[in-house]
Amino acid sequence: MNFEFFMPSRLIFGAGKVKEVGANAKDLGKKALVVTGKSSAKKAGFLDTVAESLEDQHIEWLLFDEVEPNPLTTTVERGAKIARENGVDFVIGLGGGSAMDTAKGIAFAALNEGSVNDYIAGKPGKDALPIVLITTTAGTGSEANNYAVFTNPNTKVKKSLKSPKIYARFSIIDPELMLSVPRNVTASTGIDVFFHAMEAYIGRRSQPFTDALALEAIRLVAENLKGACEHGEDIRYRERMAWANTLAGVAINLSGTCGIHGLGHTLSGFYNVAHGESLSAVSIAFMRFCIPEAPGKFAKVAEALGVDVRGLTLAEAAEKSVEALKDLMDSVKVPESISAFGITEKDIDMLAEHAFTWLTHNLEASPKIPTLEDVKKIYRESL
Repeated sequence: MNFEFFMPSRLIFGAGKVKEVGANAKDLGKKALVVTGKSSAKKAGFLDTVAESLEDQHIEWLLFDEVEPNPLTTTVERGAKIARENGVDFVIGLGGGSAMDTAKGIAFAALNEGSVNDYIAGKPGKDALPIVLITTTAGTGSEANNYAVFTNPNTKVKKSLKSPKIYARFSIIDPELMLSVPRNVTASTGIDVFFHAMEAYIGRRSQPFTDALALEAIRLVAENLKGACEHGEDIRYRERMAWANTLAGVAINLSGTCGIHGLGHTLSGFYNVAHGESLSAVSIAFMRFCIPEAPGKFAKVAEALGVDVRGLTLAEAAEKSVEALKDLMDSVKVPESISAFGITEKDIDMLAEHAFTWLTHNLEASPKIPTLEDVKKIYRESL
């Protein structure tokens, strides 16, 4: 049993904690760039809360509110230019995964020469500005890991920038910020939490520390995602989903994701599909492909999803994980086929070749490593 654990970010969890961002950031400098989306943080009043907290500590701030749902490398480079020109001391990401990832990318690109695409491709970076993350959704786990996912608009490649330089100095997980998240976003981001946890658990880079976190995250999602969708104003559901999200974020920080993300990123890159929905649409076929290779793991996933597996064979218990996930996805109304995005048989070869060429890191972490023909088959069965 050989593994390592490394988690340098300070995680601040609890209702109302967003008001403490300024007090916690006062040692990072006197000028911040706040990175967020075009409207939601403003409409909900979160930006005003953060601004007031920063100003209470005499921290100057400027706004970069150009983040799109699937952030582009060009957006990161535009934000980095603004950060450099204005001499900011640190970067704050306020929002869901897209805003937090963009903040990480800006902080990194501000101190590294050349295109961020070079660093996504593997070029090592020198440093990054200090990063503060404030998550407003229970999804992505970006506040707890050193990944930032971007799409290159020229090649449509959607991949992760991964660097020890982009861990947050501290992250705030405040469930009160999630009370106003719309139902469809709650469902999409919440199912993403499940896939982070499951992929970290079943993947080839899994380890005992992350296994424990991942199974607990799966259990929490199974018990609370539907409630968070139907009763979004209930802080109890939001709190539990926020905790599940953070657990899963730590799990993928150490064990990563596998083939579901590889297949899903390709859909988002070409069709601008919401991240969680891209994963749900390919998940059933992928799980059925992998179950023969790791039936014990999938049986544990079924148990964490609430299935009573007593009296079942290992193969039967493993298959129950597919049924239980399908029931969960039905209950929160996320897509279960790629045809929901307008994809047809004629698109399969192109998508499969792209995933097989550019997302090998994810595919090769799967319990059963797919060939190009396997990838085509999984996409085809996902139609």
